Amino acid sequence: MKLFRGLRDEAVMRTLRTRNTVLGTGSTEPNSSVEHSGKTTSDGRKFKPLTLPRILRRNSKSNTNITAPDVPNTSSVITAPLEELLTFEQNLERNCLSAAGQQLIEREERLYGQISEEVVQSTTEWEKEEEQFTRDHKALLSHIDLVVKSSLSPDEDSLEALKSAVKAILQEEEQDRRWLKQVGKQPAWRPSECRRHHNTVLQSLVEERMDNAELPPEESNKLRSSLQRDICGKGRRLQKDLLRVVKDVKGCYPEDMDICNFYGKMYHQAFSAGMRNIEEYGLGMDDCSYLLYWVNVAYPEILQNPELTKVINPEMLGKLLTEELTTPLENQCLTYKETEVQTLINKVLMVEEQAWMEGSVPELRDDCYFSPLAIDVIQFINAAVKSIETVLGAMSKVQIIVCLLKDFLNSYKKFQEKVLKGSNNGNSRTVIMANLACVEQFRDYIVNKADIFPVDVKECCLSIVAEMKNIGYTFLTSLIHKDLKSQYRDLGTPVWLEKKKQVFEKLFEGINKHTQDLKGLTNSCHQELLSQLHLEVTVEYVRRLLKRKIKLRDKEMQEQAARSVCEDGQRLHKLFTEAGSREEWLSDILPKIAEVLKLQDISSIQLEIVTLSQAYPDLRLNFHTCYSHNCC
Repeated sequence: MKLFRGLRDEAVMRTLRTRNTVLGTGSTEPNSSVEHSGKTTSDGRKFKPLTLPRILRRNSKSNTNITAPDVPNTSSVITAPLEELLTFEQNLERNCLSAAGQQLIEREERLYGQISEEVVQSTTEWEKEEEQFTRDHKALLSHIDLVVKSSLSPDEDSLEALKSAVKAILQEEEQDRRWLKQVGKQPAWRPSECRRHHNTVLQSLVEERMDNAELPPEESNKLRSSLQRDICGKGRRLQKDLLRVVKDVKGCYPEDMDICNFYGKMYHQAFSAGMRNIEEYGLGMDDCSYLLYWVNVAYPEILQNPELTKVINPEMLGKLLTEELTTPLENQCLTYKETEVQTLINKVLMVEEQAWMEGSVPELRDDCYFSPLAIDVIQFINAAVKSIETVLGAMSKVQIIVCLLKDFLNSYKKFQEKVLKGSNNGNSRTVIMANLACVEQFRDYIVNKADIFPVDVKECCLSIVAEMKNIGYTFLTSLIHKDLKSQYRDLGTPVWLEKKKQVFEKLFEGINKHTQDLKGLTNSCHQELLSQLHLEVTVEYVRRLLKRKIKLRDKEMQEQAARSVCEDGQRLHKLFTEAGSREEWLSDILPKIAEVLKLQDISSIQLEIVTLSQAYPDLRLNFHTCYSHNCC
């Protein structure tokens, strides 16, 4: 042995010091060399004094400066009770692994201390001691393994043992670093790489706990398949164990070991591996959705627990599955939901059309004709949107579902056109009334949920429902205008001027009767329909007047006609506004037309009509029609 000198005699010196202190027979002077009186080697040479190498000396600057922890004060032995001195085996048995590890390190230093060239050591004796040390060192590492494996056990003794085990690991790491600085022969067990082995043990522990994770029966019974129970069991195990690490295990490790993030990484890898194994098999829709729910929603929510985010960085962990693996599953889920929703909403429309063809009249609810079509369609779409958002955790993915509404509304519009063409059917009017309420519900849904619609799809859908609404209202008002045709005929004629009261009164009563009969619509639809009827009646009145079937020969006739128009306008406006119309601006139309009737000059009439057309763009087409009549 040529690496170190004097270790054997130093070991003897320490042994004598300890023995003398315990027995109370005196102490060995720390500054003196150890004498082996009468001790010789096999060839008769005496041992020389031994000293520790500088790298292995503890708490001293020289061989003659040994501190109190290494050399007990003999006077204190007399005045104070002795602390119990435990053997290596006793420390192991009590899980005092830090103390046991320190004992081994001291034995290691003695065993591998250098001896002078003149000293001949008994090879057999040294080898026996080395073999014993090897066994003891393995025993220490085995105990450390056992303690680390039980570190997630919920008892206080396990935590105390873990603290001691962690100290022992750090001591071993420090000893590895000290030996790496030496040149020459090193112990076979160095470096022991105890920390790396600790990490491997933890990884195995985590994998084992994840593989054996199970749910309690009350929670397990709520899930539909063994695959779902397996995923949920692993997720719950991960959640529970990480909280245990943060709450208890973290305090057993020094901060620089970053044990919480290490555990987080191990559990993430174990959970991810389990998910990849599951993903390799063909998944049914329910299992596919459940797996995506855990990948996109449930697992990220676990990591966002405030107790975990303080010490574990979720961004460093990433997602459970890569996009390469999740994209096919997400497409499978979206395609299934798209097909499912499309089938359901098409069936709703088919049922509605079948009922109309069979002559069924929509039921009355709160005096309104009711169809469940819009409610059913919106519920189906909403359920799919919520499901996709829950499973995929992203609102952007739901657009494939809401885009189905555009195609549905186009089909719904075609159905409405069929109803209008078959208006001779006794139920067409009531079906249109019920559908107007549905159209209104679709409009409100699109406006309120605008954020989930692509802009172009939203605008297209709103355009369709607006057109359906106008067509529906026009259909209902056309029935009224058809009935009032004979009353309109006398407006602007000599009969109107001569028998103004009778002519207008007949028209007024007819309009009043129809406004009273407009039942079966929701309040908002009733108001919109009356507003449209108010506008159309006003336009028809103006159109008839400007046809100029009557010649206003003098100023008196002009004044009489103007007064009649103003009076008619006031009565019509009052009738419609009291019935529910909100078109207040129409009150100004007939008085302005009355002013036109006073004009005789064609150019003045033309100018006034153009002015009115610009002021009231909703009437522009009708005024241009009137303009052409006046110019002929």
